[in-house]
Amino acid sequence: MNLQISKKAVAVILMFAIGAVLAPAMFAQDEATYSLGEKILGIPGGALGIITQLAIILTSVFMFGWIIECFVNVRRDKIVPPEVIGALQNYIDEGDLEGALQYCESAPNFLTRTVGAALNRMQYGPDSVKDAAISMSEAEQGKLEFHISPIALCASVGPLMGLFGTVTGMVMAFGQIENAPGGQVNPKMVAGGIALALLSTVIGLVIAIPGLIFYWYFKNKVANIGTSINLVADDMVETISAYAGQQQ
Repeated sequence: MNLQISKKAVAVILMFAIGAVLAPAMFAQDEATYSLGEKILGIPGGALGIITQLAIILTSVFMFGWIIECFVNVRRDKIVPPEVIGALQNYIDEGDLEGALQYCESAPNFLTRTVGAALNRMQYGPDSVKDAAISMSEAEQGKLEFHISPIALCASVGPLMGLFGTVTGMVMAFGQIENAPGGQVNPKMVAGGIALALLSTVIGLVIAIPGLIFYWYFKNKVANIGTSINLVADDMVETISAYAGQQQ
């Protein structure tokens, strides 16, 4: 499967991702003297806050960028172009199995690798042809599932990073309360830790909720694509298996 990332599409989704990250804070009240940008970057929480927030934001941007990449490339016509199916079917229907094998090797994709594996096992009989096709089909299906796995990873890691930022911010806030001079607590003293805690939670959810939705969408799409391609491959493999039986 030849996957190419559309630069324009990724650029658009990066802008959307940044907007999605910034949107929750735009509706928050500015309780401290920090600007919106400083809150988003975790500056109220100090160095640890900055590192935590940047890690969460970068994860969000990567995830939304990968979602767009999957929209562009995880399509049946992109994985196995229709002209490839027609050309390969013609080779097999005409009995030109050597030409079919050469075509499979020159245009590698889900279908041609599956059929090519079957063609390479013809000398071992029909059963070996079918077994080789099944094994290769399962391997190709695994590649498709692996391609969408970064979405699931980001959707899982994002909330954990958000939780880390939340816990860190609260620890920081309570530490400042404990060390307040004379027991007098100024709200501005704890604003940094609380801002980090709340924003980390929000941004973590911004990653998790759409991430899980899109992951399950692509998981079902990949399953449907694999089933569709395997139906085409099965017909070809049956013909190849019949040829293999005639050679014995």
